[in-house]
Amino acid sequence: MNIIDENLSFGTMNMNNHPAMLIVHHLEAEGPNWTVETIHNMHKNENGWAGIGYHYYIRLDGSVYKGRPDEAIGAHCQGCNTNTLGVSFEGNYDNRTTMPDAQYNSWCQLKVYLCNKYGNMPVYGHREKGSSECPGTNFPLDRVKTVSYSQEKLGWNQNENGWWYCTDTTNGYYYKNTWKLIDSEWYLFDNDGYAVSNQWSKWNNKWYYLRDNCMMAKDQWLWLNGECYYFYSNGVMACDTITPDGYKVDET
Repeated sequence: MNIIDENLSFGTMNMNNHPAMLIVHHLEAEGPNWTVETIHNMHKNENGWAGIGYHYYIRLDGSVYKGRPDEAIGAHCQGCNTNTLGVSFEGNYDNRTTMPDAQYNSWCQLKVYLCNKYGNMPVYGHREKGSSECPGTNFPLDRVKTVSYSQEKLGWNQNENGWWYCTDTTNGYYYKNTWKLIDSEWYLFDNDGYAVSNQWSKWNNKWYYLRDNCMMAKDQWLWLNGECYYFYSNGVMACDTITPDGYKVDET
């Protein structure tokens, strides 16, 4: 889980928070100026708090930022700040009608990360625990609340979005945006950490194909969309040449 820490400077806080519940919010604002630093400074200078009231902030583009420390009691839901973690989503979901996939997928990963750390925690909207309409009329609260949680384990894991490979359960580390050789097979992991499947990939001006089992095609012929392709043992697609078994492939 890639959580960006901007090393925000906080005032005095009660560090006796023991997370047992997740409370989600919408920011009621969006745009490039609504950084985690902006929220932090607003809560600190205008509200007179120690700093940002939320523990995590998820931008529309899927980037996740650290707010106040997990062990610090929050300032996000009056009457329910103790032993909870506040997660704010960029966007005004009274006006915005759709949550971007990148934002939702980051929430899924964040929930898994936090539940691995503290145990399976229920999720509530701000309005369910405090006097507020937050997180907005159009916020997909039911979808956010019902994200499945299964204990993350070292190695391969799967959820509704696909397969990923965990390298450290304590910190929630996993492969992302890289090629990896695992058990003698090559896999390509996307920016969200999921193994790519049924997709072409171009690298160093050579074409490769990730099969439906996420493994790189190699040393074989494959029929794809009505055309037949040959892949060498290193995974490179044969192009404008004679294949090892004597067949001619063209420049495509």
